[in-house]
Amino acid sequence: MLCPGCQHDVTPSPVGFTWWGGLLGSKLLKHVECPKCRVRFNGTTGRSNNTAIAMYLMVAGLLAVIVGYTITRGH
Repeated sequence: MLCPGCQHDVTPSPVGFTWWGGLLGSKLLKHVECPKCRVRFNGTTGRSNNTAIAMYLMVAGLLAVIVGYTITRGH
């Protein structure tokens, strides 16, 4: 796979944990890292995951608000 950062043909490594998605988010978005330049990107498309990460964070935040509201509403 051609790295979008350094343009080398590399075998990227799966990212196990991220600050934005913990263990689950990086797997859902197929987040990988180039072993040469350490750029992280989508292992399927070769493109940046920035838009997908933003949407992931918005959905997770919305779910947290809904759960928090539901829990506090009962008291």
